[in-house]
Amino acid sequence: MCLIQARGCDVLSLDLPPIARALVRTGPYSQVRILDPATGRYRACGPADRSEVLATIGSHLLQVEAGVPLWPGVGLLTSVHPW
Repeated sequence: MCLIQARGCDVLSLDLPPIARALVRTGPYSQVRILDPATGRYRACGPADRSEVLATIGSHLLQVEAGVPLWPGVGLLTSVHPW
């Protein structure tokens, strides 16, 4: 995780793996299909998998919050978005 500053807004980058990122981006009842290259078969990840990802994110946020307050400051990474 790292803190990023873009236009006065500080965000916490979670560095989610692609599957977790796709699950968070979809709606709560959506499915993400994943191709297993070894078998050539698809596997569906759904609401239970999404809930697990969100619980993990919540746990990370609690750990960060318990450690130190998130304050803007020096050493922040610049945003990759040009907004």
